[in-house]
Amino acid sequence: MSRASVDRAADALDRVVGWVDLVAKSCVIFLVVAVTSIMLAQVFFRKVLNSSLQWSEELSLFGLVWIVWIGAVVLMRNWEHINIPTFIDLVPKKHRFWPIALSKIAAIVFLALLIWYGFDVFTQRFHGRSPSLEISSRWAKLSIPVGAVFMALFAVNTMLRDVIEFRRRNFDHFESQGDPGVE
Repeated sequence: MSRASVDRAADALDRVVGWVDLVAKSCVIFLVVAVTSIMLAQVFFRKVLNSSLQWSEELSLFGLVWIVWIGAVVLMRNWEHINIPTFIDLVPKKHRFWPIALSKIAAIVFLALLIWYGFDVFTQRFHGRSPSLEISSRWAKLSIPVGAVFMALFAVNTMLRDVIEFRRRNFDHFESQGDPGVE
């Protein structure tokens, strides 16, 4: 494959990842607002009206589970999850690609396992139902493989960019790796 065709493919993947990132951020914002509103309504009904919304806790719990997994997708876009860059900072820029690549490959393998076992759990028959809303717990469990699929897409995208920059011998690309908040 020529360098131009690899760059076009990487740019196309960047556009897809950008779109998925925008959708994930929008979903997280919507879910946070919805869960916050539901919890505030529950407090109002319980403390002011001396009545309670039986369904509010269940719906909030389902929303929080989805916030965790979709929020993790948003963090994975620029590799912003918690990390300790001590080891990477000790490695010269010229050689940082290898430990960074190893960590990203390990993350991709772990995410592949989450996808596999997450869909397996989703398809099993042992799901409970929420008492008030009668919603199957399988819908909360679906957040695991869905989040893992998008995190794996983002991890592959960052790995591809790292490989391209390494092949170009652009070692400055790896200078900020591991530094929080630096792209």
